[in-house]
Amino acid sequence: MTTALILGSTKGLGKEITSLCIKKNWNTVEIGSSISDAIDGKRNYLNCDLSSEDSVFNLIKKLESVPEIDYFFWIAGRIIKGDFSLQQPNDILNTIDINFRNAVPLVQYIWKRMQSTKEPSNIIAISSSSGLKPRPDEAIYAATKFAQVGFIKNLGLENKNPNLKILLVLPGGMKTSLWDKIPTPDYNSFLNPTHVADKIMDSILSQTGNYSELSIPRGSLK
Repeated sequence: MTTALILGSTKGLGKEITSLCIKKNWNTVEIGSSISDAIDGKRNYLNCDLSSEDSVFNLIKKLESVPEIDYFFWIAGRIIKGDFSLQQPNDILNTIDINFRNAVPLVQYIWKRMQSTKEPSNIIAISSSSGLKPRPDEAIYAATKFAQVGFIKNLGLENKNPNLKILLVLPGGMKTSLWDKIPTPDYNSFLNPTHVADKIMDSILSQTGNYSELSIPRGSLK
């Protein structure tokens, strides 16, 4: 039975990806900071707060009891916008931890597992177009996304398992709760996360090479 592990499964794009996995009758391991550990049929819920190192390492211990991981979706993230000189240090460090730093040990754990398996496996990293193009008032967010993009590109080069496929997704802004506290004047032009999830799933299932990138500009999906 196919198993998908979704880091950031409770909101926005993560929720849409989870829904697609469930429709495909896959087992899901759904990870989020707002849920409690539980099992409901084929759905396994695991709590993890990416702002906490201890929470991440506790999650890794719990994942040792998951016998199979076929798809790993790295979706969780947060954003801060505004004048860098006015941002609070705690906000800055929290964003770095959630978007990149504390996710890396988890990715390493999944990487080791997938490097050693002969079964087909997939890592899907959802980054952002901000990981390619700097934008005003996004210094910290863009820095974390540039780091994520560089990290995944390097893993594509280091991949020694011909059965492991890596997909780096670079969407433009989406209509999700990520932006709830950050008014943006062109919100109506943002992507529908349902359409983005469909595009990602189609790309995963049609991917032939071991490494691929998927750019989804704002306004490209209707």
